[in-house]
Amino acid sequence: MAGIEKITNEIQLDAEKEAAGIIEAAENAAKKAREDAIRESEAYISSANEKLDKKRAAEEKKILSQCEHIEKLKMLETRQEIIEDTLLKAKNQILDMDAKEYFDLILSLLEKRVLPEKGLFAMNSADLKRVPADFASKINAIASKDGGELRISDSAANINGGFILKYGNIEINSSVDALFDEHRDEFVDIVNKVLFL
Repeated sequence: MAGIEKITNEIQLDAEKEAAGIIEAAENAAKKAREDAIRESEAYISSANEKLDKKRAAEEKKILSQCEHIEKLKMLETRQEIIEDTLLKAKNQILDMDAKEYFDLILSLLEKRVLPEKGLFAMNSADLKRVPADFASKINAIASKDGGELRISDSAANINGGFILKYGNIEINSSVDALFDEHRDEFVDIVNKVLFL
């Protein structure tokens, strides 16, 4: 979990740095949209007939309510875009780690996912090319704690990073994409707290 906590802390720090500018731009856009809508509603009101005072007041209230609704929808859309962008940057940050830090993270994830059986440890082709010389012995040391054994697969897995464990018919997908999908709600909550609270 230390690796995930480290990643979470890095996500929070990066998100805080980027959030200020993004939020300010979103607030300015929302403010302008609201001001434009209010100007339009005021123009409508001023051109209305005196006989329609009651209807004009009701229409003004309706228009303002619609503007607030549109503003809320735009803010929600912007928030979702910011969250998705932040999560993508976090994934890329993991994939761009230097080899030592990256494979240390892989080992810490493996400790939580390994089974006490013989199996294959599959990585993508880029990771297979940069795997440290002592990596096979390290994954076997982790697997053997519970009586298991792992062999690094010669075949590259079709994943963006991370690993897949294969134990006969059982496959444990610990790719970066799968881990982000698995912990998506938790990561979204973190980004929301950092950026929007």
